[in-house]
Amino acid sequence: MILVTGATGHLGSATIDFLLETTPSTQIVALVRDVAKAGNLAEKGVEVRQGDYSDADSLSKAFEGIDTLLLISSSSMENRLLQHTNAIEAAKKAGVKYIVYTSVVKPSYETKFLPGLDHIKTEEYLKASGLNYVVFRNTFYAEVLPMLLGNALETGDWYYPVGDAKINLVARFDIAEGLAKVLVAPEKHLNQVYEITSGESLSFTQIAALLTEAKGKTITYTSIPTEAFVGGLQQANLPEPVIAMIVGIAEAIKDGELSTTDAALENILGRKTTPLKSFIELL
Repeated sequence: MILVTGATGHLGSATIDFLLETTPSTQIVALVRDVAKAGNLAEKGVEVRQGDYSDADSLSKAFEGIDTLLLISSSSMENRLLQHTNAIEAAKKAGVKYIVYTSVVKPSYETKFLPGLDHIKTEEYLKASGLNYVVFRNTFYAEVLPMLLGNALETGDWYYPVGDAKINLVARFDIAEGLAKVLVAPEKHLNQVYEITSGESLSFTQIAALLTEAKGKTITYTSIPTEAFVGGLQQANLPEPVIAMIVGIAEAIKDGELSTTDAALENILGRKTTPLKSFIELL
């Protein structure tokens, strides 16, 4: 049995859809916090179980009879590491054989991307648990691009403080397909850590050129000082923790933390990843 956590989220639900292409629905379990919101999964024949990362007892019950667990990292920043360790301990208690965990590309204790600290600590905990594991270190989703753009598509001016640094963005459905392939045969990927990226890293100037071509409107990227970027966020009256997160992302990009290009996902998929150009055309 395969259990997918975060099953009503974008990545979890897409992974289940790919699993259903090769795996009987009776072999798939969806973990959700609110069963009432999982009607579409039940309609597909997928068993739905309730569980919450913050409730260790609920996880132990939900993981009963599960062989392979997809542990999608928590979307909540509060006590995130504890949530992940709760899931790992519950998996051990339930006799889960394999955990596939979604981390972030090349995490380190020096990262500017603050959630990366939870990821590297979770990876260490998972490796020390004695469980068989596969780690998907995901770079940023291509779906994050609109957040980075702000109102650039409307104004034509894209201001962001990363200079000539490059970023690798990967389509979420490519990751979902890759996860599904690993979940059905985890023994082929035993204790592997994969840097999950697309096949291209691009500068913001290059991305602006792709936007210009796709939209028929000139989009110009201008690198600005971090201080000016922070000032703009403060003028928008964003909460300080939110500003810290947004600035941390920009600094991580500037430092090259998200520029990695690796063939791991393409090898798992057996094909090229979706070019960013194709995603931009849908914006």
